Amino acid sequence: MIIDIIKKSVPEYKVKLPGLNKTFSYRPMLVKEEKFLSTIMTVTSSFEDKLINLCSLVDSCFDNKINSTNLTMSDFQIAINEIRTRSIDETVNFKLTCPSTKEIVNVSLDLDSFVIHNTKHNLNVKLKENVILSFKPITIKSLFVLSDFPETKSDWFDLICSSLYQIETISEKINLDGASIESKKEYLELIPRSDFKKVKEFVTRNCISFKVKYKTSDDIDREIEVDDFANFLKFYLVILTL
Repeated sequence: MIIDIIKKSVPEYKVKLPGLNKTFSYRPMLVKEEKFLSTIMTVTSSFEDKLINLCSLVDSCFDNKINSTNLTMSDFQIAINEIRTRSIDETVNFKLTCPSTKEIVNVSLDLDSFVIHNTKHNLNVKLKENVILSFKPITIKSLFVLSDFPETKSDWFDLICSSLYQIETISEKINLDGASIESKKEYLELIPRSDFKKVKEFVTRNCISFKVKYKTSDDIDREIEVDDFANFLKFYLVILTL
């Protein structure tokens, strides 16, 4: 009975995840989530361990009403953003190296100021001979094929390949949901570069971005946009404990 009373005293919030087009209830982090943070912050933890524990933390705060490995990158980021905001604060203070002056500056970031770049649920690329390639946003589950944060061209190419789910011709539709990355590569390596650029933009921009404003020692107001998912992932692994 007492346990139930304590559970009811924990505040509850709501957030809409645009990728799922659905609103979910969630709560702030509790002491029991410390075990996930401990693994996330351990230097020797593998990329997979960090990602598994980050997903477990999100699932736990959403009372396991979502499976975060099935979320798109932007939905996953929004979920973590909400948890961090309600658990600690909506503002993060940290240091960064200015790309222009190379000096280290103190910055303050409002986590509520993010922008969602891509809200499309799929992308169809029409080739000659009436062939259509269909792509969907990659999910967190796709990242588990990597051994580290997605940063190299090879990493991103594998992730882009994983987003290909269907090929349509005049006579048939081929479902590629269960196909291997290697088999999908064979198709993508044959499309024009201009079309691949559209696909890459669709996949890599399916995330949220922040504009970080600061002033350098030369008294110039500057601004940079952080919109790379690999850096976001590293960023969230840190700010959850700041």
